[in-house]
Amino acid sequence: MKQKKRFGWILNVLRYGLLVAAVVFLYYSVKWYDYVALNDAENTLVRVVEEHFDDAHHRTGLVIMRDGKEETVGLDAVVRMKDNPEVPAIQYGIRSVVKHMNLMYAVLALILFGPAWLLLSWRLALMLRIQDVHLKYWPAVKLTYVGNFFNFALPGMTGGDLIKAYYLSQYTHRKTEAVTTVFLDRGMGLLGNVMLASMMILIRWNQVGAQLGWVVLLPAAVGTGMIFGAIVVFNPRIRTLLRLRELVERLPASGQLLRIGRSVLAMWQHKRLVIGSLLLTFVLQGMCYVSAFIMAQALGMKGEFLHYMIFIPIGFMIAAIPFSPPQGFGVMEAAFIWFFTGPALGNSDSQAFALALAARLTQLIWALPGGLVPLLGAHVPRGDELEAFEENGSEGSPSTAAAPDARISPAAPERAT
Repeated sequence: MKQKKRFGWILNVLRYGLLVAAVVFLYYSVKWYDYVALNDAENTLVRVVEEHFDDAHHRTGLVIMRDGKEETVGLDAVVRMKDNPEVPAIQYGIRSVVKHMNLMYAVLALILFGPAWLLLSWRLALMLRIQDVHLKYWPAVKLTYVGNFFNFALPGMTGGDLIKAYYLSQYTHRKTEAVTTVFLDRGMGLLGNVMLASMMILIRWNQVGAQLGWVVLLPAAVGTGMIFGAIVVFNPRIRTLLRLRELVERLPASGQLLRIGRSVLAMWQHKRLVIGSLLLTFVLQGMCYVSAFIMAQALGMKGEFLHYMIFIPIGFMIAAIPFSPPQGFGVMEAAFIWFFTGPALGNSDSQAFALALAARLTQLIWALPGGLVPLLGAHVPRGDELEAFEENGSEGSPSTAAAPDARISPAAPERAT
């Protein structure tokens, strides 16, 4: 504990230093008003007050603010789009982006995101079955919503997972297995994210490889790390060679750590449930990314669908970096600006920033019902639910299938935290 406190300040410096850097970047990148560059030697940036159109809705000029005074200029006086010389290269600010948002598309994107939480609940129930914890679907829905709500209400990206894990532990005496499953479920989501992003990058490598630069290594690095960890954990020869059990037994709370290890190993004995959980992950994440793509259309953004299937997952992964600011604020917005304003898409900084905020707002709106769960006491299991656990055997001894390696399995399960 002392060691953690001694070096904890380093993590805080990284986290909040990154937050400050991201906020400064956003301050200089994102504008509230519209701006355009003048067609002079310095390409002076001036604020656009109004656009003039003729009866055929063709632009005829702009009203700009220069040196504190408004003046009307023709299109020849400003920089215009390279692919369309009749259109001035206006950098639209947040105000214009929101003002001209297509509300029908925005509502459609919001509705499409809704079922994702229900599929996430289904995945949690499947993952718990691996540990012989038979949670019914409705309690899984309640716990999923309350976890998502507290992800926004508490600092950090995983505060809601801790709350969900605590509430879930009230449903079963196999508390270590249940709590471990919450974080294995999070890992399943990360695996699906990495796989989807990697597949899309391979398909569109010629178009996005140069734009992504070193960021393209992020899903590759995370995926490689997960593969390496899986090989070490699930291969009994490597575990024996590394003497993992002996190392764990020397650590504090070794009994709990051994039970966590057994919970992880149980996944190897329940491949169908793992595959089913992964397929659910693909479906629910696909819905989230389609929702974000439709929201981008509502904001008037450009780009192919596959571009969004690459940039959005990577943006979420960057926001989930351990030393990122709370909720990855600022970091994800900066990443979206980097990705979506490149030559392949050509969107404005304000549009990319608005998309990141819209993605956050969409998740928050659907997470709000989770705030009612603890207020109504719905997070506490009822008597019939506890009886159902007893009948399904989830309160008894662990399944033998959950202990494929006797060298990892502890002698008996715990009965209380």
